[in-house]
Amino acid sequence: MSDAAKKILVVDDEPHILHLLQFLLTDEGYLVTTADTGESALEVAGRDDFDLVILDLALPGIDGFAVCRSLQNRNIPVLMLSSYDEDNYVVSGLETGALDYVRKPFNNRELILRVANLMGRNTNPRAPKSLASDDVRINLDTEEVVCRGRLIRLTPTEYLLLKLLMSRQGMVLSCEEILHEVWGADEWDGCRQMVKVNIQRLRNKIEMAPRNPVMIVNQWGRGYRFVPAVTVL
Repeated sequence: MSDAAKKILVVDDEPHILHLLQFLLTDEGYLVTTADTGESALEVAGRDDFDLVILDLALPGIDGFAVCRSLQNRNIPVLMLSSYDEDNYVVSGLETGALDYVRKPFNNRELILRVANLMGRNTNPRAPKSLASDDVRINLDTEEVVCRGRLIRLTPTEYLLLKLLMSRQGMVLSCEEILHEVWGADEWDGCRQMVKVNIQRLRNKIEMAPRNPVMIVNQWGRGYRFVPAVTVL
């Protein structure tokens, strides 16, 4: 499916937010459907295939957390959108299965960039064809990731995170740098937890022992780095 044909479901009980997001996303070439309750969101999601759901937490009836859990069973990516800015809400949203969490009020351009990242767009036509380490290889044309000879499935955020770490072999990347490169945003209060949760998700998929990682390692007080030697092909 081309970028112009990708479908997004926007779920929010505030009419002005629905109208704003519908305008912004339609202008970017997405096909946008809206819903204003959790129940209607699940009903719409059950009738059509969506590439992304932008989901408010504070919905009447079924709340955003319950909707997100249901969407996870259908493998539909979720970007949570909420006025709740406490770290525990960010963590709960990510643990429920959301790929990203955006606080209201949001910057319009930042939100569009985050959506584009979640869609897995490659905006660098001069990028190398692949990145490879001893255990992991990324085909940058097809965005396939092979780990120890096995094709693994990554979310768009996990893919961008792995691609960033492998392309900066041996370099320590701070949470702020990772946030800027992967999410297209500047620092916010919960950025360290956002990065930490997604690093752990990635480790669970590529590390032999995720609790004792040897590829994606912490540099305490500084950030993360990808340890194995990486070859750009």
